[in-house]
Amino acid sequence: MNEFASATPSGAFLPGLALALAVGLLIGVERGWRLRDEEAGRRVAGIRTFALLGLLGGLAGLVATGGGWGLAVILVAGAIGALLVGYAADIRRDDNVSATSALAGVIVLALGAAATMGHLALASVGAGAAVILLASRQPLHRAIRATSDTDMKALLRLVLVVFIVLPLLPDAAMGPFGALNPYRLWTVVVITVSISFIGYILVRWLGERRGALLTAGVGALVSSTAVTVDVARRVREGATAPGDQAGVAVASTIMLIRSLFLVAMLAPFALAPFARLVVPGLLVSALASGLLLYLGGVRPAEAPSGRIKPPGLGMAFLFAGTVAVLAVGSAWVQSAWGGDSGAILIAVGGLADIDAAIAAVGALPRGSLEVPVAALALAAPTFFNTLFKLALFVFMAGWRRALGGGAALMAVAAALLVPLLIALA
Repeated sequence: MNEFASATPSGAFLPGLALALAVGLLIGVERGWRLRDEEAGRRVAGIRTFALLGLLGGLAGLVATGGGWGLAVILVAGAIGALLVGYAADIRRDDNVSATSALAGVIVLALGAAATMGHLALASVGAGAAVILLASRQPLHRAIRATSDTDMKALLRLVLVVFIVLPLLPDAAMGPFGALNPYRLWTVVVITVSISFIGYILVRWLGERRGALLTAGVGALVSSTAVTVDVARRVREGATAPGDQAGVAVASTIMLIRSLFLVAMLAPFALAPFARLVVPGLLVSALASGLLLYLGGVRPAEAPSGRIKPPGLGMAFLFAGTVAVLAVGSAWVQSAWGGDSGAILIAVGGLADIDAAIAAVGALPRGSLEVPVAALALAAPTFFNTLFKLALFVFMAGWRRALGGGAALMAVAAALLVPLLIALA
């Protein structure tokens, strides 16, 4: 303890100890509110007890930091032992088998110790996550009761794709021209499957039209192409109303807005000419979104129908395969035509990933591209990407069912092409 006292400035431990106490109080308030209907004196741990647990964890962390690990272990073990004795008696008395509060007490001890050992962010985030989980008891239980075997199979597919396969893949260039990176290609599958799964949950929760549109809006912040693939899957499975297909136009609109924002951040020198090239497409896309929403007659209280199907992996694999072909084609263009100016490579390479094209222009040395050429190199991928999404949507959904979304994408492509032709003239 003398080493600790000499190594620690006076009062330096106070922020950590205060956070440890705050963590205990925060979780204690939630536990006390949850058990507010129990008689006084029948609760094993309330606000004061959890506050003391946080303080005790903070003191144990301070002692351990000063080298007194033995005393820290005794303090923590004594607190955990007291919790176990109290909750064991509570279970025998009320026949109420629940380890939640006991585990919450252990977490408070750990977070309190983390706070005084210098891990303030960890303690804060951990406390917030713990309170959210503890307070979400009823919604989580309702979700479990509403979960079907089909839902669990969809979740297992997502777990397989994200948590098992992705970490095992090498993040290295392979294949023709070194253009194939297994990790990045599988990331395409991860994004597509994740957006599809989120969309499936939102559709189950909010109804087909509202859930699909919310998925399109949120998913397009990550990948408008993946959203298009997901909408095509649902349209192929029977979601044929114009309002269902409005998600394609909504995703395209958000993609164009996001592109303008990224250019402003990463390549501001090309923003003005780039905006002149893509704003007409943005206006047409927004108009198409509004028209399809109007024709679809979105109703705020619509319940989900029985035709909702969980997402599979087929469309995601097809999309990833298409991206792989495009990656090889882009590398071939660079090899055959040369990449001195970078414009051709950026335009082709951005076919499936507009963000990458914008980042590539922003990363070029100043003066590598003239401003008009840079704007064209950025605007061309938005046009090609729109054509790419149109082809994907029509192919995956079937041209008979893709009229609404396909017409919207075709109109946007035309609105993007005209300014490009004028600039090239």
